[in-house]
Amino acid sequence: MNKHVFLNIAKRVNKIKTLGTNKYNLITNVNNQEIYLETEASRAKFKSGEKANPFENISFKFINRAWEEFIIARQANSHDFQKARGHSSFIIAFFSQLPFVEVVNRDNKIGIKLKEFHTDDIPSEQYQKVKLFLDEVLEAKYDPKNLSGQIDGNLYRVKSRGRQDSRLLGFIDEYNNINNSQFNLYKKADNKDEYMKSILINVSYFKMALMILDLLSNISKKEKKAALEEIGMLIVRNSRGDNLMVESVAKERTHNLLKWLESTNLIDYNWTPYEKYFDVFNKKENSMESNLRESLLKMMNEYLQAKREPFGGHPLGTFIRNDVPVEFTRLPFVPPTDYVVTGSVGQGVWAHVPWIAIMNRSVTVSTQRGYYIVYLFSEDMSSVYLTLAQGVTETSREAIQIIKEEIRRSVPLSSKVRKDDDFYLGNSPRAKAYAQSTALYIPYDNENMPDESELLADLEEMINIYENFISIKNGSVHFRYEGDIMSENPHDVTREKFEYLSYNDLVTYIYSFIKGKGFYYEKEEVINLFLSLKTKPFVIISGISGTGKTKIVQWFAESVGATEKNGQFSLIPIRPDWNDGSDLLGYVDIKGEFKEGPLTKVIKNAHLNPDLPYFVLLDEMNLARVEYYFSDILSVMESRKWENGEVVSSTLLSSDVYGEDLTLPNNLYIIGTVNMDETTHPFSKKVLDRANTIEFNRVNLGNLAFLTELEEVEPKVIGHDRFASKYLHLKDVYKENKELVTRATDELVKINESLQLINAHVGYRVRDEICFYLAYNEESNLMKFENAFDHCIMQKILPRIAGSDTRVEQLLRELYSLFANKDYEEDGQNDIQNAKYPRSAAKVAEMLGRLRNDGFTSFWIS
Repeated sequence: MNKHVFLNIAKRVNKIKTLGTNKYNLITNVNNQEIYLETEASRAKFKSGEKANPFENISFKFINRAWEEFIIARQANSHDFQKARGHSSFIIAFFSQLPFVEVVNRDNKIGIKLKEFHTDDIPSEQYQKVKLFLDEVLEAKYDPKNLSGQIDGNLYRVKSRGRQDSRLLGFIDEYNNINNSQFNLYKKADNKDEYMKSILINVSYFKMALMILDLLSNISKKEKKAALEEIGMLIVRNSRGDNLMVESVAKERTHNLLKWLESTNLIDYNWTPYEKYFDVFNKKENSMESNLRESLLKMMNEYLQAKREPFGGHPLGTFIRNDVPVEFTRLPFVPPTDYVVTGSVGQGVWAHVPWIAIMNRSVTVSTQRGYYIVYLFSEDMSSVYLTLAQGVTETSREAIQIIKEEIRRSVPLSSKVRKDDDFYLGNSPRAKAYAQSTALYIPYDNENMPDESELLADLEEMINIYENFISIKNGSVHFRYEGDIMSENPHDVTREKFEYLSYNDLVTYIYSFIKGKGFYYEKEEVINLFLSLKTKPFVIISGISGTGKTKIVQWFAESVGATEKNGQFSLIPIRPDWNDGSDLLGYVDIKGEFKEGPLTKVIKNAHLNPDLPYFVLLDEMNLARVEYYFSDILSVMESRKWENGEVVSSTLLSSDVYGEDLTLPNNLYIIGTVNMDETTHPFSKKVLDRANTIEFNRVNLGNLAFLTELEEVEPKVIGHDRFASKYLHLKDVYKENKELVTRATDELVKINESLQLINAHVGYRVRDEICFYLAYNEESNLMKFENAFDHCIMQKILPRIAGSDTRVEQLLRELYSLFANKDYEEDGQNDIQNAKYPRSAAKVAEMLGRLRNDGFTSFWIS
């Protein structure tokens, strides 16, 4: 591949400017062996008589040696080349012409690095199948947000690949929300292949492939495909971002890529592009047709008049929300696969400060959080500012200031962007908040708006600054592994990029991962564990020994990238002699030094890495009395509150003891496994009130069918945000889920009337957490309300019931009638097929049977 590409670049680019000195290298002749290169130095030596010719000979063998050196390092400046000494400035300038090499500034030195993509940037499915999926979405046959709930098996795999490629094309976003404007354009297109073509030429990996195929137009199809496969294995990483693409994946994805290009008439049958794309894309920035200036002026000239008119359905609002974002995504440096563009004029009423936001999907897709590029218009429409700003809704002032300073430090002194606070949007609170959040800006005046080329150049520079800062942030946290605990090290492995999945897709993926390990759990059990952890970061799993209580937690954690090796998963065995929190958290020894307990080490690392979830499994949790050794954690867990948009807790260990105040991190999830036998201790209501208690007693030894055709599923790196609680108080959930809260409360009132017989009725905490669970469930439509509420009864209410007198029997009979919609029958013939809450009805029947046979009953099997 190398020689063909290098040879054709040398033939196509006869003038190459060095990156540091901006001096021209003229390629005066090229043959199959070498390049004739003329430089200022070689001309001077020729004129002085030191050389017989005004050029130097650079062999392709020499260039290939330098290339081999570069791809090992993957990033280099002129001083890093050992095998290219004497011509390293030319070499890096020459390599920078490659479509998959980019120019970077490293330690204030100009250099080059290999671009990097992920497998999600290359089509995973056949072109026609993706078009079919788009048509099925248009016909409302499939909902991208709920695909796993509509189909399963092999068809789900096919359609999920179609959905992934639709995301690649910008038809849906990373949350699987439909991009209505793009779907409408697709629907209206007379020739859908032509419309797809207009998208593909702006997708980064497709552009790169077209440029390579253009450079390789004089070789065979087989050689072209092999070249693209070789490049893919060099620059494409798997979806987790840790390993480079393997050969088998490269062959499949490259085949799909070529067929997509062929189907959209971007290349012919011989895989030769119809246009000279190497030249087209190199020059496109100078010749592209765009209407950025016209769009900005239209907004500024018409907005004040529009504000005097009704808001609903106004044509200017439609223009800003729909037409302007499409205009931006047509620019080659704002590809819809990488960026979300949104315009806003307000919600229900005209905004004081309208805006157009350009958000990198890897950072944020919401203007309420994160940092992004945004055009902010002054209230009087006299000015518009191209800014790099931050979301103000979900970000504290302190965090905004920190990020602002970090962004400003990342900008080179030569940049024209301004880094001060000397600009003015207006007097409204929103205008002042926007101004306060802005790190960088370029001002434009309505009366003196620059021409189109300057506006585009400014936007591209801001995009480059934005992407450079993203790279800095992605590389700012490094880790090494020390035993089982992850700790900081500025010289080691970079944090992997998180993979985003909807809640529905996440639980489906976790279920598939666990199933692929050869362990059988029902999908609803996985859903229940996920919802329980999201509701409250403390879960108890009970059951007889050997039913997989420990394994489901271990595989659940591993599926989302949390392992013992990286310290995100820890198993802590509980000892029977533990009688206070020192065994778990640590203690001050006789020398006055604090000795960390096993949980304190995890808490410390969870604080250091707040974007990652940490899972702690307390094995055989009730071998010691939970209220003794765990009481401090339970109390602090209840102290959690919202502060500046973040969940914070009271102090767990004070500075007097630990050396600094240690709080309970929001990204820590504690799961305890328990067996109920003569060696263990029962739980108090204080513990049961604060946990979801999941029972694992299902045993089906005869079920071996699930072991056939197991598909091993790779773990993904999932960020803490997928598990983080959104609700801490009932008011948090009530605003958006009034009907759900009312329905759940009505059911709980009925149950509480019976529970009062033995003073086991539930309080506000249990009510609130049941409502949280139900809200998370409804948000992603994971289960029907009755199924979800059934789990809540099993986990939050029934574990509280125990006793031996007639009041307990009366209570259980009343609950059975509520749950099964029929009275309990003494003969044991209790059919629960039509029960409202079948799990709870079956459990109550079991407890009644135990009361009748043993004279005592409880939730727990012993």
